[in-house]
Amino acid sequence: MRKYLLLPFNCLFYFLIVISCYLNLPIICAYLIKISLFKTKFFRKKIKAKKIFIVLSREIGVRDIEIIFKSSNSNLEFFFMRRSIPKLIFFCFSNRKKFFFNYLKPSINIQDYFNQNKKNKLKHEKFWTDVILNLKRYFKDKTINFITFNFDYYAEAALYIGCNKNNISTKLWHKEGIQTDPDGEHRMNTTFLKLNHMFKYFSNISVYNETTKKRFIRLDKANKKKISVNGCPRITDFITKTKYRRKPKNILFLPFDVRRGITKVNKNKNLNFKLSLNKVIKILNELSNDKFFNIKVKYKHNSADKISDKINKKIKIFKTGSSEKFINEADIIIGHNSAATIEALVNGKYVFVPFFEKNLKLRKYLLNFNNDIVYTSEEKMKKKIINLTKRKVQFPLNTKKYKKTIQYYLGDPKNVTERYIKFLNH
Repeated sequence: MRKYLLLPFNCLFYFLIVISCYLNLPIICAYLIKISLFKTKFFRKKIKAKKIFIVLSREIGVRDIEIIFKSSNSNLEFFFMRRSIPKLIFFCFSNRKKFFFNYLKPSINIQDYFNQNKKNKLKHEKFWTDVILNLKRYFKDKTINFITFNFDYYAEAALYIGCNKNNISTKLWHKEGIQTDPDGEHRMNTTFLKLNHMFKYFSNISVYNETTKKRFIRLDKANKKKISVNGCPRITDFITKTKYRRKPKNILFLPFDVRRGITKVNKNKNLNFKLSLNKVIKILNELSNDKFFNIKVKYKHNSADKISDKINKKIKIFKTGSSEKFINEADIIIGHNSAATIEALVNGKYVFVPFFEKNLKLRKYLLNFNNDIVYTSEEKMKKKIINLTKRKVQFPLNTKKYKKTIQYYLGDPKNVTERYIKFLNH
């Protein structure tokens, strides 16, 4: 309801942003941005801080920040900015034909960024430089810093330049790092390589793991001194302290995109994990006939593969809610190429990764999981799940043997908070 009540105000706000761009009124735009900055519930406590951070909001990134400060005594102040604002401003200075209502949801892509003519590009950068200058004035004696969560947000490039020209630090808190090696290399050699000039605008860079650090250094050697490997903050939330003992009966299935992990350059449609997906559904449907099992399916956003109609009605399907909650409640997690699968390992749960494909070349498109959790036989997987239910088990399970897999993607869980505080205060 609140969303719909705010709709007229949001429309007016975005309209005024557009007007400030067309009439070249950066002082007005800066004021609009300032009044639109918001704090999450976690950061609403009033503090007297000389250093403030304006965060270009992304849900996972915001959660990372909240987790760090949950266990920190640091006196820093955070405001959050809608990423739709720099997108909209980019649209206003692009070369595309503009229609009055396009400002509501501008559809832009990376080609729009590279197709900018020099005149519009310079105007865009000058506008953001003046906006940032006025933001500094609005915050008076406070030191402003910006945080973004990925360096390839091309619509924000002019904002970074504006910060740079006003001697304002822009920090890259890189929230990606969980991808298959072929996919990671493909991204690096395509999109990342095209946008590697953006690195120079960041004062310092935080990454989850050593693999990402090595790739960023390959893209730009100047990054070597800027980068710190700080791990994934969410990992601390997944380290379960509460111990319990029971027969494993709660099964959580995390549906997966059948092309996830496979490089986009590979156009072979037969190269997918569709067989694995369908067979997992078959296993779950069969298990759901046994009243002992409590089976849940948790979509990530709206999963790319619509499978609801294939699932037995005895199985509960959820489309909202955080993955952590569902992982915490489950004993057995069935997943694929996702961060949630790695997080389930951290949580000390039984993890099953289905790989039922006949094409063995697909194996390289899986994350670097331990072989003992990758199942190549539908029968063996089903049998293993049933066998687990025959005795009580102490949870969380010992995760030492998965340490290499966990650290490869999520980094070292030790001293994560301290490392991120150091990164912010750098």
